[in-house]
Amino acid sequence: MTRARLCLSIAALAMAGSASASPMITVLYDPTASFSTADKTAIQNAVNFYASNMTSNLNLTVAFGSQAGGGGSSEWSTQTVSYNSYYTALLANSSGDATDTAAIASLGGGSHVNNPVTGSTDIDLNTSLAVLLGLTSESLSSFGHCGGLSADACITISQAALNTGGSPLAGLGGIVQHEMDEVLGTASNLPNGGGSLPANPLEADLYRYSAPGVRSFALNTSTDVPCTGSPTAYLSVNGGVTNLNNYNNCNNGGDYGDWSGVDGLQVQDAFGPDSQAAALSLSSPEVALLDADGYNFVTAATAVPEPASLVLVFAGLAAITSVRKRSRPV
Repeated sequence: MTRARLCLSIAALAMAGSASASPMITVLYDPTASFSTADKTAIQNAVNFYASNMTSNLNLTVAFGSQAGGGGSSEWSTQTVSYNSYYTALLANSSGDATDTAAIASLGGGSHVNNPVTGSTDIDLNTSLAVLLGLTSESLSSFGHCGGLSADACITISQAALNTGGSPLAGLGGIVQHEMDEVLGTASNLPNGGGSLPANPLEADLYRYSAPGVRSFALNTSTDVPCTGSPTAYLSVNGGVTNLNNYNNCNNGGDYGDWSGVDGLQVQDAFGPDSQAAALSLSSPEVALLDADGYNFVTAATAVPEPASLVLVFAGLAAITSVRKRSRPV
């Protein structure tokens, strides 16, 4: 698993007010990779979940390529902003739903100069979220792993999960959503493969707990699969009271921001076969985390099956630089 990153420090910019709008998700395909019509349909159906169920004014371009290894990988950028500017943006963009209300309350009252995870005055954000919240401007990059396509992110899919004969594996949609979740903001800033703790958390790290009221942002050196030992971590958007899912908080080749599952039944499981089907729903813990991060979703009663705003594009070239890579092992 490789992980390269470039964090861009920016001054706090004016926050955009909350708005209800259909997201625009543009999908590009590496012209040098072989995607069958069935592959593209499965990828589009997976991306449709976000375009159909988000009310955030998201404008995202994602390039897709293929890779030799199993599972999938994603490359995306981060921005370093002041924690206070992010907290203020969360307040301004909150939908007022139960998840937003609980998540904001879990960040505590009073001054919000220092983030509650590492105590620094900054936080790292996925660029897609920083753009959505008005904390930076969009700047596309050229991704070599996606044929040089210019996009906000690059997702590469296992060639084993693709089938140019017309029948992709059942797990293709789940792999796409796994990587899309990380592009949007479910990943942890804890370093895979060991190393020292970062000065700043990523947005998802605000909701890692080991017990009610006890945050967890520490490395577990265990290499066990499934993850064992301590420290442990689980997702909670209400201060640790409710455990929504256990994290893969181990140095075992999986991501610290993935779930500890090994059967692939959940989209964000750290381990699972490419053949295992998995899909998000509005009740998925991954969706609760993205909601807490700052994205807004429709309720189950108002969800629509097909997004009019989804754009499917098959080519495009430009040049800047990719900044981060993550992978989902199988």
